[in-house]
Amino acid sequence: MWNVSGTTLIMTEGDYGIKLPVTISGTTLAAGDSVKLTFKAKQNGDELLVKDFDSITDNTVDLKLTESEAALFPVGSYVYSLDWYQDGNFMCNIIPSAILKVVDKA
Repeated sequence: MWNVSGTTLIMTEGDYGIKLPVTISGTTLAAGDSVKLTFKAKQNGDELLVKDFDSITDNTVDLKLTESEAALFPVGSYVYSLDWYQDGNFMCNIIPSAILKVVDKA
């Protein structure tokens, strides 16, 4: 299950297949725009997972992990960023750095 507090994402260990709508505010995304969500084990660390979204509807994309993607995230804290691209060109960091917490399913 996903929970959101500000820009902090909280996920239960092993969860996959559940959509989390992510709405971009502050600008209007158009045809040819895309966003890239990058997860890392720590700030300035190696990328664990990159999700590219080019099907944007009403400034919203659906974050959904596959089973193998969810397995990349054992219990712990990770960082993520969200970047905006227009026609393949980097525009800005929508979220330059935020936290993903993966909690034990108890």
